[in-house]
Amino acid sequence: MTIDEPTVRERLKAFGFSDKEVDTYVALLERGEAKASDLAQRAGVSKRYVYNVLGEFEDRGLVEVNDHETPTTIRAVDPAVVVRELSNQLSSLETQLEAIHNPDPGEDRRYEVIKSKSTVKKRIASLVQQAENEVNVSVPASLLPDLAPELAAAVDRGVLTLVLANGHGDDAVSESALQGLGSVVRYWADGGPMLVCVDRTHGLFSPPEFVMGRGSNHQAISFTEDRLSPALVGSFLGNYWPLAEEIYLHEPDELPATYDRFRHAIFAATRYQKRGYTLVAELELRPADSNEAFETRSGTITDITQGLVKPTTNSIPIENSFTIDDGTEQLTVGGPGAIVEPYEARRVTLDVVESAGQSVSELLDRSDAFDR
Repeated sequence: MTIDEPTVRERLKAFGFSDKEVDTYVALLERGEAKASDLAQRAGVSKRYVYNVLGEFEDRGLVEVNDHETPTTIRAVDPAVVVRELSNQLSSLETQLEAIHNPDPGEDRRYEVIKSKSTVKKRIASLVQQAENEVNVSVPASLLPDLAPELAAAVDRGVLTLVLANGHGDDAVSESALQGLGSVVRYWADGGPMLVCVDRTHGLFSPPEFVMGRGSNHQAISFTEDRLSPALVGSFLGNYWPLAEEIYLHEPDELPATYDRFRHAIFAATRYQKRGYTLVAELELRPADSNEAFETRSGTITDITQGLVKPTTNSIPIENSFTIDDGTEQLTVGGPGAIVEPYEARRVTLDVVESAGQSVSELLDRSDAFDR
């Protein structure tokens, strides 16, 4: 059987795989089973990257990790099993969505293929309007004027909004046109993905050529899937976000503030720490990769590792964490599903250690704006 590898690669990318993830997965399929070092060499990636991506591959049901052996080996799950499981998940998702589908045109709760460029724009605007906690947007820069009102409104209501404007060979975008359209706005002159993810559940993706009117055979996919969305966001933050130029940073919330999304807490804490403020955090945490009950711990933030704003301090693109000192020990805490940090947190309250006689508002007034 003749294998059309370019088509295979494009279809994997349509399901949220980055180029490096495709290289790694295809290399493993070719070997069937391999050590991490051999897989890294064959895929042209680092051994550390292989270990990073294995968790996502395992969650997707693509691989089995034989960590009871020395050295650890990775085996590709039979593709027929993978496809069957994906089909089962989509069938189950369709049944669940049909059960809760509201035919009211003001409510968009469908999983569907979209063939109209104008519908894609309306769907993205609707998704951003519905966002409660976090928005991740990567779109051609030429599309942003159409989305500006919804993005600015999301920022105003306290949604962590990460916007990547892609050049795709167009004329350079005006920096002033990007002001206020996100908590963080970045610009990448090269072509990036066309992707929107909202609140770790809802989203949309398509080839960028589709929304730019450069191809008639492309389509977009709108989804509601709490497994697909985090994987796409991880790929977005790990593979594209670090390459872009930081254009705009929004001022953080006045503290104290409580965050149900860990990345939002990381963003706020980083902005305050860069100004030299000492922060305290109260976190609901538990050991990572456990089913233990969450407990509340408090302490002074002694270190922040992050990749949301520049200069970044993480060594792995998806690494965002706090280290807190509670007076007895130092704890390093990541977000839900943490794989690098020993603890994971689901809720964070931040506050500033105030100087004598000065409120947080007065501290903020010491400068006109936060440094970028």
